[in-house]
Formats: sequence, structure tokens, C-alpha cells
Amino acid sequence: MPDKPSRTRTLNQYLDPYPHFGRLREVDRVVRIRTAFAGEGWLVTRHEDAQRLAGDPRLSVEARHAGPELRCRQDEFKFRFADSLPETMLIMDPPAHTRLRRMVAREFTPRRVAGLASYIEETVHELLAPLPPDGTADLVTALAEPLPTMVICRLLGLSEQDATHLRPLVAALTELPVAPEVAARVAAARDAVWTYLSDMIEEKRHRPDEGLLSALISAHDDEGRLTDTELTAMAGVLFAGGAETTTQMIGSGLLLLLRHPEQLARLVDSPELVPSAVDELLRFESPVTLGLIRYATEDIALGDVTIPRGDLVFVGVATANHDPRRFPEPERLDVARRDNPHLAFGHGPHYCLGAPLARLELQVTFSTLLQRHPHLELACRPVDVPWRPSALRGPASLPVRLGPRAATA
Repeated sequence: MPDKPSRTRTLNQYLDPYPHFGRLREVDRVVRIRTAFAGEGWLVTRHEDAQRLAGDPRLSVEARHAGPELRCRQDEFKFRFADSLPETMLIMDPPAHTRLRRMVAREFTPRRVAGLASYIEETVHELLAPLPPDGTADLVTALAEPLPTMVICRLLGLSEQDATHLRPLVAALTELPVAPEVAARVAAARDAVWTYLSDMIEEKRHRPDEGLLSALISAHDDEGRLTDTELTAMAGVLFAGGAETTTQMIGSGLLLLLRHPEQLARLVDSPELVPSAVDELLRFESPVTLGLIRYATEDIALGDVTIPRGDLVFVGVATANHDPRRFPEPERLDVARRDNPHLAFGHGPHYCLGAPLARLELQVTFSTLLQRHPHLELACRPVDVPWRPSALRGPASLPVRLGPRAATA
């Protein structure tokens, strides 16, 4: 890849952006960068600092802490779906964040997540069944795109018809609004998702079921129930943050395995490695590439650099996850890697609430796919795989040769 991103492509659209991040990491612990969607900010490059600062109260997720120049840039392009949603815990600091997270966590339980395992496996089989047994297929279109939205709908108590309607809208939410027309498209999708989910909440209020949405409607604490706005925002975050990130991770993870056939073969031969493989894929190819977005609430010294109050800070994910100070041979994919404290799900108070579901979905998907098609091969050169022009990293398509089907007992 070139020494730096071009004006027409972001780092998310390169097959291997990690040498560029590596160069930034060796410049300093924190470096000044310019983004296409938010102007200038600071990138925290090393794992130790990123892990610590992800939970540092001096870095806020609330945009009200942005300085005047940064606020002007954000008003020009709404670059985060969450910024356009009121009352979502993604853009709240404690104690407001703590209240919402506690109420959701009471219902979004390990038991509820584990109960989705059989549905995920059945759905993967159903999605793969129409594919030619010994031909080629696009596994983004056939599997990675439909599956996560279907799973989130099942979790919430919505139908597969709801999933079909919401899928293209959710995908549009993560487009990078680097131009006014794209920002308008993102805003239209956001409004459509908001309206649809508001209607679903009203329907569940009158006809509750066993889904998470009905459970959240009934949830309450000492401060009362979740408001309609909080409910709608929470459902929207589950879609934008859960379905779309998992879509990108399925595609990126499969491509990474196909680029490392020795690791793919190892996984086929030793399926018990799937859990460690999933975390290694998350480390190597996190959907959140640049970093966790924060705002400095006061001047913050990091080595010889001082981040001024009001500045935008990216707590690096890709840079931290490839830091040789923490991960031996970070550019080597190792599906058996054990000591793997990656930051793909964040760290601290905003650690991803849906991490157990994402891990389960990825584990079941990769296990089921490789059991059915143990001879997968990429049907094009890796450099010819197109990447999404998105805030999340993932391939736009993934053509594969399925190879002979595995023998069944």
C-alpha cells in the first residue's frame, strides 16, 4: 500500500493498512492525525496507553466537551450515528450511562444470549443451503450481510420480515459522511430506522412476547422505566453497533483465514480452536479500525505531548491490537493465540455490552461454515477484494470457491 492514505480512499479500504499504523505507533505514543470525517484529532497508538485511556474519566464520550472548532466540523458532517440519537448510553458518561447500562444488562443476560446458539446454527445452514455445492459464491451477500440482522431481530423479538426491511437501512448508517449528500443519506436511514423501531415498540407494548424489546419495555429501576426515546435509541444501537459490526467481522475474518490457508486448515482440523481463533481474528481485523472516539475534558499529558482540552481523541484499536510491546509477533495470525487482551470490544465502562453475543455468533458461524465447506478458497486475488467505504472495516464482497462438501455421517 502507499505510504499514506490517498484522497479517494480511507485506510479502511486497504487490504493491509497496518504498516501505516505501525509507522504512526513508532513516531510517538500519541500523534496528531487528520481524518476525512472529523478534521484533526489525536491518535493514541500503543496498547498500554489505549487500554488505560479507554476508561479514563478525563476522556468523555459526550460531544458537548468538544472545542468550538471541532463542534463546527461536527455540525457540518454528523459523523457518528450515535451523535444523532438522543439518550443512548453510547454517548453518555456516568452516572447516566451507568443507569442505562445496568437496566439493559439485567435483561441482556448470558442465558438469553446462549439461547440463540441453536437459532444461529440453523440460520447459517439455511443461508448456505442454496449455494452451489461445488461452485463459487459471495459469502458477504449470502451470509455476512443477512445473518447478524436476523440474529438481532430474533433477540429483540422481531420477525425475519423486519430483518429484511431493516438490513439496507442499518448498512447505510455506517457510511462515512464525507460529503453532504452522503450525510443526508445517513440521516434519512437513521430517521427511517427510528420510525420503524418506534412503531415496533408501540406494538410490543400492546402485544408483549419473550424478546428483549418486550423485556426492556417492562424494565424499571428506582428511577422508573426506560423512556420511549431511550428504548428506541437502545434498539437502534443494537442494530447499528451489533448487526453491522458483526457483518463486517464475518467478512473480514473469513478473508483473513483465506489469506492464511495454513491457519484455515489448522482450524478445520482442530475445531476446538474456534474460540481462540475468533479472538485472534478480532485482534487482527477489528471492525473499528481507527479508534474509540473521545473528547478531552481537560489537558492530558501523554509522554512529551499534551492533548488540549476540547480536542478529539481516537483511542487506537488497530494500532493497539498490533502493538509488539503487548503481542509477540503481532503481524502473524495465530488461531491458537491465548494471551490476547485485544481492544476490539473496547475497555472500561463502555466495554461492548454485546461482546458475548458477537463472540457466540462468530464462533457458531465459522464452525458451521467450515464443517460444511472445509475446502474454502478465495476466488480472486486478495488485492482485488473490494472494501466498503464505511466507518467500519469490512469487505464489500467475498467471492469464494466452496469446494467439495464435507461428508456427512
